[in-house]
Amino acid sequence: MGTHVETFIEATQNVASAAVLKKLFLSAVAEEGYENAVFARANNRRLVSIPWSEFPAGYLNTYKAEEWDRIDPVVQRVHSARGPFRWSDTHPRGGFTQEQKSFFEQCRELGVHSGITIPIHGIGREVDLISLSLRAKHQVPSQRLTHVYMLSVQYWLKYCELADQREHEVVSLTSQELECLRWCKEGKTNWEIGEILNISEKTVEFHLSNGMRKLGAGNRITAVIIAIRRGLIPL
Repeated sequence: MGTHVETFIEATQNVASAAVLKKLFLSAVAEEGYENAVFARANNRRLVSIPWSEFPAGYLNTYKAEEWDRIDPVVQRVHSARGPFRWSDTHPRGGFTQEQKSFFEQCRELGVHSGITIPIHGIGREVDLISLSLRAKHQVPSQRLTHVYMLSVQYWLKYCELADQREHEVVSLTSQELECLRWCKEGKTNWEIGEILNISEKTVEFHLSNGMRKLGAGNRITAVIIAIRRGLIPL
């Protein structure tokens, strides 16, 4: 079944090295079936840096030499995407250009196939992204997409803590905001949380929005991970 998110958070919580953190993350996503992985940073629809990657020999050098980020639909998509997406989801209405079709074909020949990308938005147009893929044609397990998303967000938050030595300000959440986040962690929808807490769906949305804003999270998944990391909700 792969690494539980709670287990991964616990294992990475006190890691003091980016190298050890990367090893734990690669091990976790490998259990989900992903053989390739890359952590990159983009701005204005181009890659500006690649802190690390795990690809078949020759792939990254070819990608850089050919400047494939100019035409890579994934790089273009991350700036507007608010959650994880499959590479197949980047297919435009008018279809891919011939250059993009050739790009995908060469990727497959080099052992990069059937991927997903997790965008994590920063300041302005800056976007960090984690892409995971297979080395042969296979179906990306859609039912585990949220799970992989949570692993990736935890990796990114811990990476930023180690790389940037960020100090987090103390955040105070109301009991209603915490309760809504706790049920989000259990995978409940706004409607289900409202039924459990005997409040309206709009009220749930209000509490979650406030909690996300206070935590500096762009979505509920990130908010849950941050709340767990700060000890606001239990593992």
